[in-house]
Amino acid sequence: MKKMKINEIIFICVLSIAMGVFWWGYTFIYDILEPFLQPFGLKYLISGFWLMGAMFFGYIIRKPGSALLGELIPAFIQAFVARWGLTSILWGVAQGLPVEIFFLILRYKNLSAGRMAIAGSLAAITSFFFDFFYYKYYYWDWQFNLIQLLGFVISGAILGGFLAKFTADQLQDTGVLNQFEITRDGKSAKSII
Repeated sequence: MKKMKINEIIFICVLSIAMGVFWWGYTFIYDILEPFLQPFGLKYLISGFWLMGAMFFGYIIRKPGSALLGELIPAFIQAFVARWGLTSILWGVAQGLPVEIFFLILRYKNLSAGRMAIAGSLAAITSFFFDFFYYKYYYWDWQFNLIQLLGFVISGAILGGFLAKFTADQLQDTGVLNQFEITRDGKSAKSII
C-alpha cells in the first residue's frame, strides 16, 4: 500500500479542523435532544456524527493512517473547544483505531456501503466500551446498556458509515476529489455490499 502524500495530509488536516468545529456545534443540538432520549437508553441514536471522521477520510484517501488521522484531528480540536477536554483525544483513538484496522484488513479496497456501515459499527462498539467505564455504565442494568449499545451501533452504521460514504460520493461527483484514491476505485463508490 502507498503512503500518504503531503497534499493528502493537508487535506485531512484542513477538513478535520472544520469537522472538529462542526462536531462542537453539533454538541449543542445533541444537548437539546439528549435529555429526551436518555431515559429510554436512546441517546446514542444521535451520536454517530462523532464517528464520521475516520470513515470519511479513510474512504476518500484510502491509504494507511488516513482513517485514524481523520478521527484524531477533530478530536484534538474538540479537546480545546468542547467540554470533554483532553479525553476527546482518547475517544478519537477509540473511534478511529478500529476503523483504521478494519480498512487495513480490507487493504483500503472495495469500501462499499455495507463495509462502511460495518466500520461505523466497529467505531461505535469501541467508543461505547470507553464510555462504559468513563460514565460508569457498569452501575446500570445490562438491558439498558444493551439498548444503548445497539442504538450506538445503528447510529454508527448510519450517521458514521453511510453518511460518510454518501457525503464523499457527492463530493466525488463534483470533481473536487479527483486527486485522491476515491476516484481510482470507482467500483466501490457505487456498490452496496
